[in-house]
Amino acid sequence: TDWLNACAFSPDGSLVVTASADRTARVWNAENGTLLLVLEGHTSYVLGCAFSPNGKRIVTACDDRKACVWCTETGECQLIIEGEHTDMVICCCFSHDGKYILTSSLDKTTRLWNVTDGTLIKT
Repeated sequence: TDWLNACAFSPDGSLVVTASADRTARVWNAENGTLLLVLEGHTSYVLGCAFSPNGKRIVTACDDRKACVWCTETGECQLIIEGEHTDMVICCCFSHDGKYILTSSLDKTTRLWNVTDGTLIKT
């Protein structure tokens, strides 16, 4: 319900995720545009979004200095990555094997995280 900052297709092309200034990400049916899920939990603009390689998870990046990992099927927030970036997280993605997440921030860092528990691996 506000401007969109990012969007991405799921690996199989059946879903689209959008990141919005209304503090949500939304998951849509790519074929007919039906809204399937609203991912709520960020406290500021959602700036980035990406699907995992298997399409079962979504990662979002936010102005609140956090990244969140969501279940594509239920919309449940499975992991919150926070505490290391000192400015807004503007970009995020999964590794090709789905084991890691990269986040980039206006604090001029890119950080590598373990997707299982949110452990920081490398700055």
